[in-house]
Amino acid sequence: MKTVGIIGGLGPETTAKFILNLNFEFVRRFKSSRPPMLIWNIPMNLKTEKEIITKGIGKQRLLPFLIEAAKKLEKGGSDFIVIPCNTAHIFIKQLRNSVKIPVLSIIEETLKHLNNQSIKKIGILATSISIEGKLFDKLFSEQRIKIMLPSWEEQKTLDNIISNLVQGKEKKLCKKGLKKIINNFKKLDTPVVLLACTDLQLLNPSCNGIKIIDTLEILLKSAVQKILN
Repeated sequence: MKTVGIIGGLGPETTAKFILNLNFEFVRRFKSSRPPMLIWNIPMNLKTEKEIITKGIGKQRLLPFLIEAAKKLEKGGSDFIVIPCNTAHIFIKQLRNSVKIPVLSIIEETLKHLNNQSIKKIGILATSISIEGKLFDKLFSEQRIKIMLPSWEEQKTLDNIISNLVQGKEKKLCKKGLKKIINNFKKLDTPVVLLACTDLQLLNPSCNGIKIIDTLEILLKSAVQKILN
C-alpha cells in the first residue's frame, strides 16, 4: 500500500471529514485494514485566510505554506500528496515542482469523472480566486465542457458562505443561501452543478432537478485507488 500525505486545514472541518470518509471508503473496499496516511494542518492566520477567500487579497501568501506542507509530508514518508481544497490547486504546478513525489490534482480527477459521465455542460460553484484564476477553464475547454457561473452578486454571496464555513459559522444561513444559488442554474438550462469548493459539501446541498457533483468525493475515491495501486 502507498501512504497518502494530506495537506489539510483549508478548512479544518473539511479536512477532518475527508480523513474520516477516506477511512470508511478504504475499509469498505479493502476490508482488512485502515489506510496509511500523514496529515499536515496548515497553520494559517485566520485574518489572512478570510482576506484570501472573500477578497482575493494576497493569495500568494498561501504558497509558502503549501510548499512547506508538501516537503514535510514527503520527508515524513508519503508516497503521494492530496489537497482537499480546490482553490489551493491554483499553485499545483509550483507544488509539483517542489517535491519528487506525485501530487494528485482534484481538478484532473474531476475532469476524468465528468468525461466518464459524458457531461458537457456544468455549473461551477467555487471561490472567486478559483474562478478568476481560471482553475477549470483550460482543462474543461480542451474536453469541450461548457462552464456556467453564478452572477457577480451570487459569487460574492458564495465567497461569504465559504468563509463562514471555513470558520465554522452560520451553517443554517449558509445552506439557505447556497440552495438559492444552485436553483438559479435551472434558469441557465444547467442541470449539473459542481461543488468546486470542498467546504460546500459540509452543507450537503440538494435541489430538485439539479444533479450535484462533489469534487471532494471524487478526490477521496481517487486517493483510495492510488493507495491500493
